[in-house]
Amino acid sequence: MRILSPGEKLSKKELRRFAKMAGRAYVNDPVHAYATKRPKRRERFVYHFMMERLNTSNGTDYFYIDDEGRGLCVWRKAHNEYGVLDFLKCPDWLYLYLFWPNTLRTLAAYGPLDVKAFSEDTWIISPVFVDPDHQGQGIATALIRQGIADLTKAGFSCGLEAQDAGNVRFYEKLGFQTIRTDRFEKGNITHTYMVYLDSENTGGKK
Repeated sequence: MRILSPGEKLSKKELRRFAKMAGRAYVNDPVHAYATKRPKRRERFVYHFMMERLNTSNGTDYFYIDDEGRGLCVWRKAHNEYGVLDFLKCPDWLYLYLFWPNTLRTLAAYGPLDVKAFSEDTWIISPVFVDPDHQGQGIATALIRQGIADLTKAGFSCGLEAQDAGNVRFYEKLGFQTIRTDRFEKGNITHTYMVYLDSENTGGKK
């Protein structure tokens, strides 16, 4: 497993490769399905959206990377919010021209999110994804568990926010517990906030 700490960066080539991977992995994500109706256009949009996300994180967050490049998990400070201006940092300006309406709908869907749901010493998963051709092989689990081990050892809390019920169940198996939910009624989307509780705090139940 390759780990990049804040101050270390992925190359632009790696950013594009992982953004393309994310486009395939997140094509059915509830927020993106709401914001971009056509699947083919949605995959293109998610690629550009993730270019912005990963480019903003690059050098400031922790990157956990599968040895064979099949998956990526980014941990960022919970109170380090994304905003509209972050999208101006996107390396591909064509994105802003072609997909700006989709971006606005996506940001509206994420609008109910409240970083105050997490304590200031919390690092959250944002994002994590695996190449669809290699999903179900424990890659995401390994990346997440290593991040949890490193961050909790350093005295930090770990959290995340999810929209998909299946993902919530997956994270529960890793020791995360729901602390709050918010609704985006227009898109029928539930935002679920979760924090990691180790066996010491859960009575051994994980």
